[in-house]
Amino acid sequence: MIYIKLSTLEFPRHEGDIRLEHPEIPENLTGDSFPCPNTYAKVIAEPFPIIDDTKQSYVYDVPKNENGTWTVGYVIINYSPEEIARIAEMKAKANPLKKPGKAPNVVT
Repeated sequence: MIYIKLSTLEFPRHEGDIRLEHPEIPENLTGDSFPCPNTYAKVIAEPFPIIDDTKQSYVYDVPKNENGTWTVGYVIINYSPEEIARIAEMKAKANPLKKPGKAPNVVT
């Protein structure tokens, strides 16, 4: 669950952030049973966008309040050619055994 602080529009806020201001909220109340104080509001996120994670990322858009319901979508960020090359290099370094090549010459 994600929340917005109504007085400052700080977003995203989470249960832990809210508990810092409201330590009286019992730890066993979480998720759907979390008692959101009236100084915050629950924000409903749209489904995650489908992206090519080697070329794109996404961040939350600005939350919108429509008829008392807060919702938020996403902004897709396209990586630069330099960022795409760096990501490919990092993936190659992360798994050095997964390199292109030919099949080994094995005698059976």
